[in-house]
Amino acid sequence: MYLLMTVGTGIGFDPAEAKDNLIFSASFTIQSYKPEHIIYFCSSESRDLVVDIEEGCTRLRNIIPPPSEICQIDDPTDFSRCFEIIYGVCTLFQEFEIVIDATSGTRPMTMAASIASFLTHSPVAHVTGEKEEGLVIPGTERMKEMSLYAAYDRLRFHEAIDQFNKNHYGSALELLNGISSVSERDIYYTVFSAYYYWDKLNYTEAFRYMQYATDLTDAIPLNRDFLHTLIILEQKENGHQGKIEESRIRQEKYLYILVDLLNNAKRRIEGGRYDDALARLYRVVELLSQVLLLSWNIDDIEGKIHFSDLRKILRDKKDVSLYARRADRKGIIRIGLRSKFMLLEDLGMRGAASYYQHLEPYLRIRNDSILAHGLSPVRSDVARLMWQEVFDVTRKACTGMPFDLEELLIKSAYPVFETPVT
Repeated sequence: MYLLMTVGTGIGFDPAEAKDNLIFSASFTIQSYKPEHIIYFCSSESRDLVVDIEEGCTRLRNIIPPPSEICQIDDPTDFSRCFEIIYGVCTLFQEFEIVIDATSGTRPMTMAASIASFLTHSPVAHVTGEKEEGLVIPGTERMKEMSLYAAYDRLRFHEAIDQFNKNHYGSALELLNGISSVSERDIYYTVFSAYYYWDKLNYTEAFRYMQYATDLTDAIPLNRDFLHTLIILEQKENGHQGKIEESRIRQEKYLYILVDLLNNAKRRIEGGRYDDALARLYRVVELLSQVLLLSWNIDDIEGKIHFSDLRKILRDKKDVSLYARRADRKGIIRIGLRSKFMLLEDLGMRGAASYYQHLEPYLRIRNDSILAHGLSPVRSDVARLMWQEVFDVTRKACTGMPFDLEELLIKSAYPVFETPVT
């Protein structure tokens, strides 16, 4: 065990008496902890007292003082300098068991020692006992050790909330993992875990935690209802419904995922991850075409359309011939994003082609971005504008469907927790 000790010049009007009291207290600390090594934090005035302290160990306590070294603080009245030195030494020896004794020293020295104790998760100690005129009476002395873990844990707890509010869910959970003394820790761990998995689009695992999440904000019950509906839709999708009912269920499920991706993209924009945001918005546009095609019972989620299904619903014979030429030997048509909107127009959805034309410049920016096929970074204003344009087109295209897009956005928006951390 390493003992880190601040050393002043003693307390009292009589210098000799002050010196004796300091030696008495310091030697008692050394006797109590029996350290294998001591580091003394001294000023130029107090460094010579180290010899007297070690002599006092032999004379007063009948013990041999351990090896030691002196770390001199040039200006013991400068808190910043005291803290820089004491905290620096504490971090160097943090891998060992250390105790910081702050019984003597200037106020900046003892304050710096206490804060270093707090930041390094090390106990801070001082000699106390019955006092007379502010001095511990010999024979009544005892060590008082304080662990500032509770304060440290509370700080980490608020940092965890702050990280959550910044959409850093993994960091928030990591901070909570190191906390043991905050009573609310388990409540927030369950809540944060739900959003950690949700943000990764793992809806099943997210709902597993969300079922047990405490309603810390008004958003959480709304979020739970959103996830629950999505899980139910996934379960129904695997049932044995007719094609029309199956298409209706899938359309609702895809729309829920589309809305979730819109919120997911918004969080990426808020976090300055604009390339990630555009990748999600591109997927939103793809999902939009798939949601709309399901109105004709066409499920293009696997990127293929059966010509036999399409031939029955195309209105123009010229269109039938056009899509027939695109079909492979198995009658499967594989078309890209632009062609899907053209197909919607051919099926009778007015304005579908213009939706794609309106969004095409933004989709091209995404394709040229460094996370897609190019090397160009995405600017903040472009990402924000694309989000708004994709949302506006989605809202317009879904008009008439039995879903309230804006209400779903609210139900899937993550909560923000109050925290004193700024």
